[in-house]
Amino acid sequence: MILVLFFVVSVIALALLVYCRILYLKLKEARKTNTDLSTRNQELNTMAHSNELSMIRYKLNPHLFKNALNSIQSHAYQTYYSMDKLSGVLDYILYESDQPLVSLQEEMDFAANFIEINRLKLSPLFDLRIRNTINLNDEKISGLKILPLITVDLIENAFKHTDFQKSESFISIHLEIVNNEFLLEVSNRISESVPMKKERSGLGIKNLEERLKIAYPNAYELTFKNEKPLFHARLKLKLNG
Repeated sequence: MILVLFFVVSVIALALLVYCRILYLKLKEARKTNTDLSTRNQELNTMAHSNELSMIRYKLNPHLFKNALNSIQSHAYQTYYSMDKLSGVLDYILYESDQPLVSLQEEMDFAANFIEINRLKLSPLFDLRIRNTINLNDEKISGLKILPLITVDLIENAFKHTDFQKSESFISIHLEIVNNEFLLEVSNRISESVPMKKERSGLGIKNLEERLKIAYPNAYELTFKNEKPLFHARLKLKLNG
């Protein structure tokens, strides 16, 4: 009787071990499947973000090109100088802006060329203040990467909406790097006249906000202060090498 009982207990124990082994293997397989699905989901999110950024850039680039040409057309006597700067802008748009990130040097060169193109609209006496304290010779700074065309919208917005008829008007552009944080501050005197709205206008700031949300989640600050007649815009980004 004892042998029979021992045999029954052994069979039950063995069955439990087999059952537990089967459950373990199924759980392991389920975890692997869950990990694979999570990895695939991250890949799909990355692809979606990349595609969304590309679509935003495609809307941005023709808009940027059109405004640059308008500036050059209004000052034909500086055509050679203008075309040289425009060439730099177009090279950047065509060959660099499709990259997820570019070097800080490349973005700063683009910003400088873009400012020079827009300077053509201005009187030589206009108060245009450019302060760039970024030391690109510093190895820690030169190795930083940034989203391409991230400077264009705030700078373009200032040139578009400044009141150039007032003698006290100005545009101030400040670029700085502190502790791997990129800072762009743009201020200007707002035109009192209401700008005429055009079809497809207003893409710039909206696109900027969309790109920042995708590329720098929880790593950026974008603020605007409308203290008429002055307007202040401030962009702060946490950069990686």
